[in-house]
Amino acid sequence: MTEHQARLQNLKAHILEELDLLKDQADPVALDQPCIGRVARIDAIQQNEMAKSNLRYFLSQLNEVNAALQRLEDEEYGFCEECSVDIPDARLAIKPEVRYCVGCQEGQEAR
Repeated sequence: MTEHQARLQNLKAHILEELDLLKDQADPVALDQPCIGRVARIDAIQQNEMAKSNLRYFLSQLNEVNAALQRLEDEEYGFCEECSVDIPDARLAIKPEVRYCVGCQEGQEAR
């Protein structure tokens, strides 16, 4: 297993752990609970919305990691998807699922 593959697998394992923790927190909140006050229900709804947001984020990250693992398998990993330049190892070490070089990433974010 290569260093990049190990990093991606570790990141995937971490994301799957986070998703497992979040799945119960993102379940709908029962609003007809007479034993708790209005403020507690509002807090529960807010916590639920944050959990849903985190769930969407980690699902997106999981898709990115799976795509990076596929690129690694296809021997296309480490190349910018837009300009085909080599992505520096330092960038891949920090964010192993990255698809673009810094210049192209900035262009993507500006759009």
